[in-house]
Amino acid sequence: MKIVNLLITLIAVLLFISGCSTQVSKEKNKVGDISRHSVFNLDDETIKNLEKGIIKGTPLRLDNDMSDVERIWGKPNEHFDHEDIQTYEYTIKNQKFIIDEDEMKEIYTISVELDYSKDEILEIMGKPTEPGNIFIYEKENYHIQFEKFDNKWRLILRKK
Repeated sequence: MKIVNLLITLIAVLLFISGCSTQVSKEKNKVGDISRHSVFNLDDETIKNLEKGIIKGTPLRLDNDMSDVERIWGKPNEHFDHEDIQTYEYTIKNQKFIIDEDEMKEIYTISVELDYSKDEILEIMGKPTEPGNIFIYEKENYHIQFEKFDNKWRLILRKK
């Protein structure tokens, strides 16, 4: 009986020691699950919309004009007149959106400030069409570009 009790105690101690020394693997967030903004986030559906010139979750489309945007978001926080080009800035739920409109009153670029790292962008978007510090993805009618401004990455969607 003493041997059985000793054996059970020894097994319990060994199980306890092995359980303490085992490192629990830390679960890494999948990049596809990152939702940092309440307005615009990079995910599979967003990428499909970008390829169509649409910024998901916003009134921003490269085939709209500023009146469509103002109808939903109101007047911009900032407006810069560069003669032929007008630049409009909105800050919606702490996320900055920049819209450039040409002399024909057509939106030709939309920029969105992002809180993603370089590695996260590359993991989500894949290998860029053109290598370099600016990531450019050429699609049928649009360029999807990621560029770093003031320590933040910015998505720039523009017409070809």
